[in-house]
Amino acid sequence: MNEEEGIKTPRELMLLLADIERRSHSSALGLPETEVLERNWDGLAYSIGGVRVVTAMNEVAEMLPYPENITTVPGAKPWMLGLANIRGALMPVIDLQMYLGSKPVVPSKLARMLVVRMRGLAAGLLVPSVQGMRHFSEDRRMANARMKGALGEYVYDAFSVDEQIWPVFSFSALTADPEFRVAAA
Repeated sequence: MNEEEGIKTPRELMLLLADIERRSHSSALGLPETEVLERNWDGLAYSIGGVRVVTAMNEVAEMLPYPENITTVPGAKPWMLGLANIRGALMPVIDLQMYLGSKPVVPSKLARMLVVRMRGLAAGLLVPSVQGMRHFSEDRRMANARMKGALGEYVYDAFSVDEQIWPVFSFSALTADPEFRVAAA
């Protein structure tokens, strides 16, 4: 086999491949320019005592419907509604509104139990409704935002969007509170 029959030598094949590679690189489209995306904060929006708040998504382990069966615990504080069987494990069920001094959450299709698992505590926190997940740009954060009342004990930040304020309710601060951790009356 020789060049007259159209067969190239290994050296010629390598040069041909190098030429093809060079031409493809010169005519290839570049990757699209990437924009620097703004940092977002993700939270779950819900209401407590008529106030719309958000909690960081990483503080909410899961969201469940209002439990059908809650077994009361004698000698517990009124906001500690009892225990519910959640997938074979007993979980304390706490009426978050009542804990904060508002009226009890009414069982309904809208009411939800937000499960928190922090600081060795697993509990279901009842709220009257959940509005869904919200995304906020970090540049809209109002650091050290404070609120009055019981709710304000657990709000340290807020987000301002379209002239609306979204207080950030901290489950971390709630679960660190010694009063919250003792449900015995």
